Amino acid sequence: MTPKERQLAAIRREPIDRVPIDAIWIYNQKEIADYLKIDQKQVLEYLGLDGRPILLEYEDEFSNRSDSADVIFWSTTLFEGNSSQYGTSRQYPLSEASSIKDIESYLWPDPAKFGYDNAKALAEKYGDTYALRGPFWLPVFCKVCDLFGMEEAMIKMMTEPAVFEAAIERITVLTIAICERYLEACGDKVDIFQIGDDFAFQRGMMISPSKWREFIKPRLSRLIEIGKRHNKIIWFHSCGDITDVLPDLIDIGIDVWETVQLHTLPVSPQKLKTDYGDHITFFGGINTQKLPFAKPVDIENEVKTCIEALGKNGGYICGPDHTINADVPPENTIALFKTARECRINI
Repeated sequence: MTPKERQLAAIRREPIDRVPIDAIWIYNQKEIADYLKIDQKQVLEYLGLDGRPILLEYEDEFSNRSDSADVIFWSTTLFEGNSSQYGTSRQYPLSEASSIKDIESYLWPDPAKFGYDNAKALAEKYGDTYALRGPFWLPVFCKVCDLFGMEEAMIKMMTEPAVFEAAIERITVLTIAICERYLEACGDKVDIFQIGDDFAFQRGMMISPSKWREFIKPRLSRLIEIGKRHNKIIWFHSCGDITDVLPDLIDIGIDVWETVQLHTLPVSPQKLKTDYGDHITFFGGINTQKLPFAKPVDIENEVKTCIEALGKNGGYICGPDHTINADVPPENTIALFKTARECRINI
């Protein structure tokens, strides 16, 4: 099977030759290339990843810079110039907003200024070989937290819900416009409409399920409907323990849940498969928090355990449960994907 055929068949629970494998991103590709003595451009193919993300960039994303911070298109801070201080200094352009008028007068990004042509070119280049997904990270809840600041966003949601809702609605409308253009540009080459939002910790939801259903679920539903209208598989990224609202996400149409951090969940992998395996495909499972410190044999055993628990009758894409960072030894990354490629449990 081609990588594209394998991943799409697994999602559709059709016969496959092996469990597909994938990753959000692999940041130690240079180290892997040096270890294997191959070109860095060959790493993803060597590891055997079946899918590729086709991301969407803003044309002016890094044009607004200062000496201390890089600023993305919403005018929020992406990271400090010194990456070792990531997240220690942020700016929140709506932190002082106190009225709907303040929300309306904010300089919102222009949907026309995204790199749709570049996304289309990449989709045409890779779309016959790999299962393509995108545009990926265009969240609504996380973005309102970026704009207000997380603490302020939470306070606004509870004490000034009209102001909070005005902001999250404006974000949603913009995101809908961006996603529509993206899907129209990429056409049939992108098989999977991938979006994401984070609203959980490793031990449960950041906000109550009732508030999530009030403010977030209806907006995610509108985004998912775009993908459904374009006949796309819906791939949704959300970290941590989202089991309180997983049935809601299934109800509004997600087909794939990224990223399944099994070590954060209150249920076993077997129960997760039993309860939800007929409805969604699981992506992830391999604990990235252990990858820098584990021995290859431990990773091999974890991969086999995940495939055995989640891979029966399809509905599982094996991979790390988040990005593989640069501090992971190349041997460990190779062990993860090599074991997954060779494993034939539950096929």
